[in-house]
Amino acid sequence: MNVIIAGESGIGKSSLINLITDQEVAQTSNDSTACTLQTRSYKFSIDGHDFLLWDTPGFDEGSMTVANARFPELMVRTLVQRLKNAGGIDLLVYCMHGNRAKTGLVNSYKVIRSLVPTTVPFVAVVTRLERYPNQIEDWWAKNEHELSNFGMEFADHACITALPDSSTLPALFRERLSHSRTTVQDLIRTNCCPYAISPTLVSFPSPLTTDDWLQKCTVCGYIRCVISHPDCTL
Repeated sequence: MNVIIAGESGIGKSSLINLITDQEVAQTSNDSTACTLQTRSYKFSIDGHDFLLWDTPGFDEGSMTVANARFPELMVRTLVQRLKNAGGIDLLVYCMHGNRAKTGLVNSYKVIRSLVPTTVPFVAVVTRLERYPNQIEDWWAKNEHELSNFGMEFADHACITALPDSSTLPALFRERLSHSRTTVQDLIRTNCCPYAISPTLVSFPSPLTTDDWLQKCTVCGYIRCVISHPDCTL
């Protein structure tokens, strides 16, 4: 299954991939500069299911020149077209910093959202929360309404830290790191359910009801087609 990781530059997309795979497979940077200049894929498995994680160049309106500002968009667009002919896209993970300015965040969200089919689950991963004063999941409860007001809607989310693992990390950081790995892997597994589609996108012909040919997946909560029906467009 194909999972695209996208977001702003220097946000920690490559670190997220290393967290998910539990290996140092993707090159990372110690600052906010971009270290991914082309799309790359990384294989990993969860519960016997194979995934390809696609790392993409970051969007960064502040430091880009006019000449190359559209480069990340072009790279993601090209990847989307490529994957449409190679099994499709099963999940889009939008990676964002918990403290990053909202304007760039919203703009990159809108661009990325416009590049993928609306049937693809679009989830958020909020990074760099290792120093968050409360439970890191509290970040979402505090900010979800504001994100929604900006038009940023997500099928699911995870609040994490993706620090490189080290025995020198404080105990709290190591605990949050371990929890973050499990949280993100669960996010991917539950939202990559085969044939999943957002419930808000489902329409069905009268006089049929959803009970006739649609059901809610007990794993991820998405609606999926369970029988072949001539009027089914899923």
